[in-house]
Amino acid sequence: MIEFRNITVKENDKLILDDFSLVVPDRVIMGLVGGDDIAKSCVLSVAGGLRQPDLGQFLLDDEPVWEEGQDTENYGLIGYMPGHYGFYDLLSLSEYLEFFLSLYRVNSRYWDKRMEAVLTLIDMKEYEDAYINEIPADRYPFLCLGKTLLHDPEWLFLDDPFLGLNGSGRNKMIRILLSLQEQGKSIVIHSQLFPELLDFYTDVAVIEGGKAIASGLIQDVYEIAMKESPVRMHVIAGMDEALAVLKQNRLVERVTVNEMDVIFRFNGGAKEEAELLSDLTGNGALVQNYMRKHVNIEQIFRGGIG
Repeated sequence: MIEFRNITVKENDKLILDDFSLVVPDRVIMGLVGGDDIAKSCVLSVAGGLRQPDLGQFLLDDEPVWEEGQDTENYGLIGYMPGHYGFYDLLSLSEYLEFFLSLYRVNSRYWDKRMEAVLTLIDMKEYEDAYINEIPADRYPFLCLGKTLLHDPEWLFLDDPFLGLNGSGRNKMIRILLSLQEQGKSIVIHSQLFPELLDFYTDVAVIEGGKAIASGLIQDVYEIAMKESPVRMHVIAGMDEALAVLKQNRLVERVTVNEMDVIFRFNGGAKEEAELLSDLTGNGALVQNYMRKHVNIEQIFRGGIG
């Protein structure tokens, strides 16, 4: 389990993360969603050690990943892929990977084995002896992911790994990440592709204003989000009776009437909705349509709906 505990990050006196707290369970693929892209990237850079927070702790299984600005043994379990790639064009791919193997302090006797495994996974064996500037640009996200995997970390923090990829490339990246999860790795991702990746994530964290305002299994967060979405109900007879029922229901909030339409928020689930409809018809309201306005999780939690 990874925990960001009460983390604050400032940049030029501006708050990027504001007392940010988030728990990430093992073996998930968590998507960081919401409108605060700077904060989402900052969360990943804190995990990757690129940015030290002004306040707070970053913990792995309740143990700090760094102490007083110095990384601990836990830091070797973290892999961080930044949103901007930095390559050394005059190195061959093999030399590039060897450079990072040395930075990761991987024992040299395992270098060939790790390079073989990584290049096979990202399907770049054919470029093993090529110089970086000879490799097609659409392979760079895979190369950056491969570099991130060299020391075989248990946790991966990936800042937009789909950047610059076409549909085929995105599908290939998804297959690789799913195979890594099957191997037991835990993955946290910031991507601009939400909600297209909704079925790919197991968990989401909604980040707004430098805070995680909702997180958990994607179906649970989606259920919370849908309870926040408005219901529109068309009443063709018995409007007074309908409004009386809504007023008495503790799960109904913010009722407005627009001619024959009633719009309100309903904080119940499917069972409670069925009971509400039964009460409406039982008290003489004739309801023609009852439907929730479908919007995505990001829109709901950032307050983008009426």
